[in-house]
Amino acid sequence: MTFQMKSIVFVLLLLPTFSAAASWETSESTHFRVYYRENTVDSASILEIAENFYAEMSRITRHIPDETIKIYICDTQKAFQAFVHAPIQDWAVGCAFPLSWRIIIQNPKQITVAKLQLAQVLRHEIAHVLFGQYTKKAVKGMPLWFVEGIAIHFSKEWVPGRHETLLKNVFTKSVLPLNELTIKFPASQNGADLAYAQSQDALRWFVEVNGTEPLWAVIDRLHTGLNLNTAFESVLGYDLTTFDMQWRESLPKRYHWASLLSSSYIFWGGLAVLFLFFYFVSWNRRRMRLNKLAQQEEVEDVFFRK
Repeated sequence: MTFQMKSIVFVLLLLPTFSAAASWETSESTHFRVYYRENTVDSASILEIAENFYAEMSRITRHIPDETIKIYICDTQKAFQAFVHAPIQDWAVGCAFPLSWRIIIQNPKQITVAKLQLAQVLRHEIAHVLFGQYTKKAVKGMPLWFVEGIAIHFSKEWVPGRHETLLKNVFTKSVLPLNELTIKFPASQNGADLAYAQSQDALRWFVEVNGTEPLWAVIDRLHTGLNLNTAFESVLGYDLTTFDMQWRESLPKRYHWASLLSSSYIFWGGLAVLFLFFYFVSWNRRRMRLNKLAQQEEVEDVFFRK
C-alpha cells in the first residue's frame, strides 16, 4: 500500500511537466531536441547554434555519452519557474541540469531585457551540461565560481558591464574572496553581477598566467574524480586558497587608474564634467563682459553734460 501511494504521488508530481510538454512544439537535431511554444522562437537557428557549439567542444564530447540534450524555451516567467522545479532568482535567464541532460531557457524577450543574447545563453548552458557530464565524478563540492567561470570561458561569453562592475569593486576594495562563492552566489542582482564578473576574471587570469593546457589538465583531473583543490595542487603546485590570494593580489595591478579610461561610465562621466567645466568658464567670461559693459554705460559721457 505504501509503495502504491508513493507511486501515485510520483506520477501526480510528474503530470504537470508531461502535460505542459505535450502541448509544446519540438524540433530535433543530432544532439539536441528543442521544446518551444508555437511561433515563439526560430527552432532551426537554436539547433544550429547548439550544434555549432557542440562541435567546438569535441575535446569533451568525445569522452561523454552521446545523449540528446533537451532544451526547453519557456514563453513566460511562470513557465520558466515551473520547469526549473527549484529555487531560482528572478534575474536568472537560464538553468542547466547536467546530469539529466536538460536545459531551461527564459523567454527570449526576457533575455533581451537582461541585455543578453539568446545565443550566448544557449552556449553558456550547454557548456554547463557538457562540463558537468565530463566532470560528474567530481561534481560534489565543486566551487560554483569555477563552474560558472568555466561556462563563461568555454562559451566565450561577453556581457556588457562586467568589466565596469569588477573595476568599481576593485577600487572600493569590495571584491569577494572566491571561497565565499563556493556554494551559492549572492541573491541580489548587484551581488550576482559581481560574482559572475569575478568568476569570469578568475578563469581568464588563470589562462593568462598559466595557459590553456594547464586549465585542461585541471579539468582532466576532475574527470578522473579528483576534487578541484587537489587538481590545482597537482597541476599548479598550490591549492585554491593560494590561487584566490594571488588572483585578488593581481586585481589592483590589472585594474589600475588607467583602466578608468576603458570604463564607459567614467568616460561619459568625464565628458560630462568637462562639458560643465567649459560651460562654467564660458558663462563666467560672458558675465564679466556684461558687467564691464554695464559699468561703462553707467559712466556719464561728457558730450551729454549740460
